[in-house]
Amino acid sequence: MSKKKGSFDPKGFTIDYQMLGTVSTEELAHAIVADLIALKENYNIHYVTGPRLRLTPTNEYGEEVRVMRPTGGRVYRIDTHHYRPSCMDYEL
Repeated sequence: MSKKKGSFDPKGFTIDYQMLGTVSTEELAHAIVADLIALKENYNIHYVTGPRLRLTPTNEYGEEVRVMRPTGGRVYRIDTHHYRPSCMDYEL
């Protein structure tokens, strides 16, 4: 029985920062902003749905570190701290 090869159409868009190596969060923020501007200007992407950012936290030597809550306990995921007023969803 032969296997059918379908077209591979991945969902989403990936920006790879692996080549940067270990960088500060400030430098990563600048890289992300620059890439978002490039997506808008070069690829005509103006909106996204459900974006996700996955990070591997390290110290300055590249050794992985645990992310801890201020009250103790390990953290694996946080929701964005960005606030978007609901009035922006409507033409008021």
